[in-house]
Amino acid sequence: MDENIILFITNLSVFALCAGLYMIVPYLTRKSYLFGVKIPPEESSSPEAVKIKKSYITSCFAGIAILLIICIIQFIFFRGRTLLASLYLPLLILPVFLAAFIPGWKKAVRLKEEKGWAVYNILFAETNSSHSRGDLSALPFGWYIAGFIIMLFTFAAAAARYPALADTIPVHFNYNMEPDRWVNKSWMAVMQMPLFNLGLLVLMFLVGVSIEKAKLQLDPNNPRLSFAQHRVYRARMGHAIGFLTLVIIILITMTLFLCLFPEAAVWSLANRKFPLWCVIVLSLLAIIPIMVVTVKTGQGGCRVKIDMDGINDINTESTVSAKTKGRGDDKYWLLGMFYCNPDDPAVIVEARFGTKLSFNFAHLPVKAGVTLFFLLLVAMYVWLTITLL
Repeated sequence: MDENIILFITNLSVFALCAGLYMIVPYLTRKSYLFGVKIPPEESSSPEAVKIKKSYITSCFAGIAILLIICIIQFIFFRGRTLLASLYLPLLILPVFLAAFIPGWKKAVRLKEEKGWAVYNILFAETNSSHSRGDLSALPFGWYIAGFIIMLFTFAAAAARYPALADTIPVHFNYNMEPDRWVNKSWMAVMQMPLFNLGLLVLMFLVGVSIEKAKLQLDPNNPRLSFAQHRVYRARMGHAIGFLTLVIIILITMTLFLCLFPEAAVWSLANRKFPLWCVIVLSLLAIIPIMVVTVKTGQGGCRVKIDMDGINDINTESTVSAKTKGRGDDKYWLLGMFYCNPDDPAVIVEARFGTKLSFNFAHLPVKAGVTLFFLLLVAMYVWLTITLL
């Protein structure tokens, strides 16, 4: 079995996994939102709302099925481009999601107007922890400290090993993790993986910080329960993100050491290199905690069962620190997904669909940050494409 088959199977698995996750997202979202539209919670199970959710699920299934067919066609007729396909075909999942979500949002808007659903809770209650956790004391620093130590070790190892390296160094490995592509030795070629580790660590740390700093919604009718659920959500998701970060850093470091020490016995297992499927399996295993947390915890922890009798450290009055006018108003949510309210000082807020977070795009730093991230993503893909070609 060669690497193209492994990558092809990986592509199929990614599409199947995304299909499953996308189809259950409406049931992980708070009952007060229907495809980004604020509705009375009791109406989330109305026949009309259920019909919209089923239509969305059908669209997601059809879209992913088309992607699977494209993936199969690519593998049959352009097998040599499977590695590139593994980079670019998953990007088509986003258009599939938008094609399913936007009609659902439009139907939800019309349904709310037709039914005359009045939602009076325009004031948005948020957690006190959103403001008081400036010290980030609850962030699971252990994962990031371990990743930082490994990252420093990779820089030191690459610098120490550089003089002894051959004039050409491997930059690509086959299914058996044996080098099959080389480039002329240079500091940039040797340091690109440690630099990638550094960038990844910074990015994932910022993701962890955003989870701690995000303004999450409280249920005004039961703020103590919401606050307790938020704590569970932050803790679980924080550890899942940290674990994912550490595993990816370890995998990149393993690849780097294959370049620096290609003959080292530590990389051999019964006289064979660790095959590519081992790397892929480890990568997928790293994602499992996030999937489990997403499904079991729900949006902001809304699916978590809490025994409030055993929790005595939550002050009902202190859980609600502010009620931000506007965040509960549909007019500030473009397509039910993009929040834009210049009167709201919050930068990171809870999204209205799924368990993810969102940004307040009315603020200039957010616009600049998103633009920079997009440009870096494009640059990375261009670099990878040139390298793989």
